[in-house]
Amino acid sequence: MASDAVSVRLWLRCIKVLEVVVDAPERLAVRVVSTVSRPRCPDCGTPSGRCHDRREREIRDLEVSGRPVLLLWGRRRMVCDVCDRRFVEDHRAFEGRVTARLARRLVADARSMPVNTAARRHGVSWGLVNALVVAWAGLVADHRRRRRCRVLLVDETSIRKRHRYVTVLVNGDTGEVLAMVPHRSSQALSTFLAAQGHRWCKGVKVVVSDGSAAYKAAIEARLGHARHVLDRFHVIRWFAAGLTAVRRDVQRRPEGSKPAFDPEVFRARFLLMRRPDPSLTGVLRFGRSVGARGLVFPLHRFWGGGTR
Repeated sequence: MASDAVSVRLWLRCIKVLEVVVDAPERLAVRVVSTVSRPRCPDCGTPSGRCHDRREREIRDLEVSGRPVLLLWGRRRMVCDVCDRRFVEDHRAFEGRVTARLARRLVADARSMPVNTAARRHGVSWGLVNALVVAWAGLVADHRRRRRCRVLLVDETSIRKRHRYVTVLVNGDTGEVLAMVPHRSSQALSTFLAAQGHRWCKGVKVVVSDGSAAYKAAIEARLGHARHVLDRFHVIRWFAAGLTAVRRDVQRRPEGSKPAFDPEVFRARFLLMRRPDPSLTGVLRFGRSVGARGLVFPLHRFWGGGTR
């Protein structure tokens, strides 16, 4: 088999095929070298042409007609002409023990199947696929954070219930997760916003969060120009808590005005679980029955800072 035909099949830039070592139905092994004549020193950046020795390294590539492909790369150890340091050459077509195109395929497969399945499918280790996925996730996260964010969503969650709380930041325009910052303190959110830079923060126009005082302090310090809005989930939750407090207070009143078993009062706990229109009508009716003052006052205990 001619070497130039194999070069076309490999389709790797700056890679030269020396020979086909194994050409069997179950395996294909090809010996290759880099065509970069003078690799640069990683310390001083000076191109060097002094080769100390060569060490063969096995690189996995994409399958060809169902056959696993193994590249035997004659990797050179160079000696810098300026700082006299010995270094091993790198190549942009290779990512560790696999080619860059196989690394992209592994990451793409890991998005639609478990890491173990993707590793067995291509005959590589689980650790290799997991490392590629983690590295690619970091690149995707950096790309998302560099993009302009007009609406920023901030909330907290826990990896385990009541353990290891993290702050989750989401781009409200695209729905993409920007980061999961450890802890749920003001310092955690402020550190993330400071790392994003002043220009990125100026692009944020609306911030949606819960009623956390820590988040409110960080938002006022870093995103004081943005409009701070409370999310609807917590507003409904606080309203329901206030409504429950009023209902319990009405039921515990002494005998004389209303009995504790008043059906209208007892059914008030289900008002927010109905459709919007009947629920609103029921809330207003309940508010008139107990008095507007008694309905509004308990909400201040659950409001947690308000909005701007």
